[in-house]
Amino acid sequence: MVTSQKGFTLLEIIATLILVGISAAILFPAMGTNLTRSAEPVNRLNDHQLLIEEMDKWTGIYRDDIHNDSLDISAFKTAVETSPYLGSTAYINSFNGGAYNTQGTNTILRVTLVNNDQTLVALFAE
Repeated sequence: MVTSQKGFTLLEIIATLILVGISAAILFPAMGTNLTRSAEPVNRLNDHQLLIEEMDKWTGIYRDDIHNDSLDISAFKTAVETSPYLGSTAYINSFNGGAYNTQGTNTILRVTLVNNDQTLVALFAE
């Protein structure tokens, strides 16, 4: 009478556990930093998207003011600087002449929005 037993021996199970442990010890340090830093590109993209949305808001306000003939560049500058949403700075520069207008003084408003390490700059003319 021949009996066949099915299953793994204790030696086979121990050898398998040792190989799994060695593989995990080699792969975990390499994969660990990739897993913990995988969110950084997503966070940077979110920061950039917030900047674009905020600048779109200010561009829309600027276009509405131009369309309604109610643009006051100084008031627009103050509104941008007091915006609580993102770190923002606004500078007014005046220059005589220019590529398209050679008469009078042109006023240019430079708006810089900052969110973490992302920066977005736009120019608004009066």
